Amino acid sequence: MTTAIICDDEPRLAESLRDQLKAAWPELEVVALGHSGGEALSLIAEHAPDIAFLDIRMPGLTGLDVARQVAGGESAPRIVFITAYDQHAIEAFEARAVDYLLKPMRAERLAETVARLQNSTTSDAKPLLEALKRLQPAERKTLRWLNCGQGNDIDVIAVSEVLLFQSRDKYTAVITAEKERYIRTPLKELIDQLDPDEFWQVHRGSVIRAAAIERVTKDEAGRMTLTLAGYRDSVQVSGTFTGRFRQM
Repeated sequence: MTTAIICDDEPRLAESLRDQLKAAWPELEVVALGHSGGEALSLIAEHAPDIAFLDIRMPGLTGLDVARQVAGGESAPRIVFITAYDQHAIEAFEARAVDYLLKPMRAERLAETVARLQNSTTSDAKPLLEALKRLQPAERKTLRWLNCGQGNDIDVIAVSEVLLFQSRDKYTAVITAEKERYIRTPLKELIDQLDPDEFWQVHRGSVIRAAAIERVTKDEAGRMTLTLAGYRDSVQVSGTFTGRFRQM
């Protein structure tokens, strides 16, 4: 049986693709869903799937980063990139992926991808893997300062001081050990500007500074919460992101 994993930072889209694949290719077994680049690497190592459907834009490592890291491995999967942006289709073809899927996914387009996968073999992945080895990640500029409105004033906060970003209605809360301020930038947009090694998304509405984690607590139901140094409240970890703490 052919196996696959799906990694997309939007859980509902990952689940939707799994359901669409079940209808389009009943013999395909989707063994796991993930929602970040780090999770994708863990799932590939754990399940050695034949195929990996990878969102190009994910928290931390991108789909391209993941593909680069698994390139050349004995059980490297065939890659199908998922993207909401037309320009990434060019990157996918340059990387010689088996295929790419543009969000929202149409049934006819998915059927074409399934046909390509059914007619491809593991040897077809070799050009992709060789090409990915040669690709250099684009230089990424990360955010260093935030301008946060406070009445008629603007507080300038260094990102290095932030413990936690949280979605609050139409705003994003910027929380340090000393204060809480607000910006209008949506959390999902802000994530792309943060250093993924320093800031981890742990919930749809929360991004924390990894170095601030003092304790990870798991209750009897398996739910996780985090204690951050300098922050009095605990931070919930949603099931989507518990894989990040699997080794802890």
